[in-house]
Amino acid sequence: MKENWLFIKTPDHYGKPEIIQFDDNVIDYFNVEKNDASLIKIVNENRNEKLSETEYKFINENRIRFFRNGKIYKVLSDEKTITEDCIVEDDYEKLNATETELTESEIQNLKFEINWNGEKMNVRFNEVLDPPYIQEINERLNKEGSRIILEKLNETLFLSLYTDIYLDILIPIKYVDRQKIILYGFHKEPYEISCQIIE
Repeated sequence: MKENWLFIKTPDHYGKPEIIQFDDNVIDYFNVEKNDASLIKIVNENRNEKLSETEYKFINENRIRFFRNGKIYKVLSDEKTITEDCIVEDDYEKLNATETELTESEIQNLKFEINWNGEKMNVRFNEVLDPPYIQEINERLNKEGSRIILEKLNETLFLSLYTDIYLDILIPIKYVDRQKIILYGFHKEPYEISCQIIE
């Protein structure tokens, strides 16, 4: 089976989750889609490029960074915009099998706090994350709101963040037991964090 590398989304990226695979000198691109209750699948985008024609570097053995030409568009007024050339940096993290002796059902019953660079968030699977007033608005609009679901691709488990019915962010799980969960694939350092399980 080929290695999967997950595109690491930054806060200003609004596209779908994406995975690449390397086939000799070719990089193949795949979209990530929901498959069933706890599984996700990858679908070929029919898009590829040659690795030899791409500027890249390895950040570590599990993270590769591509450097691509891009443009920044600045809107100054209704009539005036400025375009600047820039270099876009896209990171991809290699997905590894999650280490655990727990069943998926047992993992879904765990509660823990993510503390990444001072940003804290309590996580409980399958619960709505939105505050009550947003939940009321979502109910009137027949929207599901934001929630975190435990999902799996091959042997890798993920925290999958859904906004309404749309898969937004995948955070891979490196290790989980009844005391801690280790997450990786964050967009800046630390790329990996350990979170204590809350009783």
